[in-house]
Amino acid sequence: MFQAFFNGLSGMLSFSKNLDTVSNNISNMNTPGFRAADTFYDSLSGGEGNGGIGTQISGLGYRFTPGDIKQTGNATDVAISGQGFFTLLQDNEQYLTRAGQFTFNSEGILVDKNSGLSVASLSDTGAMSEFDISSLKMQAPKASTSVELSGNLSSGASSHEISGVKVFNKLGEEIELTLKFTKSTTVTGEWSVDVSKSSAPGVVLSTSKVTFGPDGTPKQGEASFSVNIEDSMGGSAAVTFALGSPSNFSQSTSMDTGETSTLKADVKDGSAVASLTSIEFSSDGSLALKYSNGETVKGPSLALAQVKDESSLKLVNGNMFIAQGNSGVTFGKAGTAGLGGIAGKSIELSNVDLSREFADMLVIQRGYQASSRLLNVSNQLLEQLYENTRGR
Repeated sequence: MFQAFFNGLSGMLSFSKNLDTVSNNISNMNTPGFRAADTFYDSLSGGEGNGGIGTQISGLGYRFTPGDIKQTGNATDVAISGQGFFTLLQDNEQYLTRAGQFTFNSEGILVDKNSGLSVASLSDTGAMSEFDISSLKMQAPKASTSVELSGNLSSGASSHEISGVKVFNKLGEEIELTLKFTKSTTVTGEWSVDVSKSSAPGVVLSTSKVTFGPDGTPKQGEASFSVNIEDSMGGSAAVTFALGSPSNFSQSTSMDTGETSTLKADVKDGSAVASLTSIEFSSDGSLALKYSNGETVKGPSLALAQVKDESSLKLVNGNMFIAQGNSGVTFGKAGTAGLGGIAGKSIELSNVDLSREFADMLVIQRGYQASSRLLNVSNQLLEQLYENTRGR
C-alpha cells in the first residue's frame, strides 16, 4: 500500500520533469538551430517478486533531424542543407552548432552572434583556424603592365591619335595617356608613336617605332613598345603596348582606308587601392569577396564537423554541443565526404514539431492525473486502515 503511494509520487515527479522538456521545446520553436529534446523514463525494479518501485528520468535525447531553412538576406547568415555542424572555437575547445547566425567583429574575424565564439575555417591542407578576413579588407594597388591595340591604322592617313588611355602606376594612381601615331615618309609601313599624358600633351614620355608588313599585319619584333609610368613617390613601372602578331588580322592592321583609322587601346590590367564592397558565401562554404575595382577573390572556407554518433553529443550552452570521446567527429568542407552544402543569406530554424509536442503534453497530462489518482486511492486505503485500528 505504501509502495503504491510512492510509485504514484515518482510518476508525478517524472511526468512533471517531462513537461519541463516539452515546455522548453515549445519556447524555443523560433530559436535558429535549436534541437528539440525527448525525455526518457527508466523503470525502477524492486527485485524478484516485487511489482516495482516506480520510475525515474534516465536522461534526455536530442532530435537531429534538420529544420526548415529561412532566407534572411544577411550576407553572414548561413545554413547547412544536409548533414554537418558549424565549428566554433574557444580556448582550444571545439563547439558544434547548427545555428549559423554569424557576423564579422572589428578585427575581421567571423564570430557567432549569440556566444561571441570564433567560427572555424578549414584550409586546403586540413588545418583549422579562426575565420579571418582582416588581411582581405583592402586590395593593394596593381600597376598596369599590358595594353592591347586593335583595329586598323589607315595607311592612307598621315597620323592617328588615341586619347583617354587610362593606366595605373605602382601606387594605384590613375594616369591618362594619349598615343599619337605618325606615318613615316621614308620607310613603308613604319609609324612613330609619341606617348604623352593627356594633362600635359606637350610633354612626350616616350617615342617608339612600329612597323607593318606588306600584308598589313605587324612585323615580328616590331609590333610592341613600352612606356615607363612614374608615380608620385618617384617610382616607375613599364607598360607594354602590343599591336599583335604577323598574319593575325584580328588585332592591329595597317591598310588604306583613307583618312579614317579605327585603332583603339584596351588596358588589360591594373587598379587603384580597392575596398571591400560585398561578401557572399558559396555552396562549398567559401567566402567570395568583391572589391570596388570589380575583382572577386575567394576567401577562407567554413569548417564543418561530421559526427558519427550524434546521440553522444552533449549540450553545453544554448544550441551548442560538445563532442564526447565516442562521438567520432571528423572535419571537412561543405559538399565533401557526406557533408551538406551551404545556403548563404539563410538560417536553419528549430526542428521543433508542434503537433508532436501537443501530443506529448496530452500523454503527460493523463499520466500525471493517473499518478495523482494513485496517491488518492492509496491515501483512502490508509485512512480506512487507520479507522479500523480505532475500532470503528
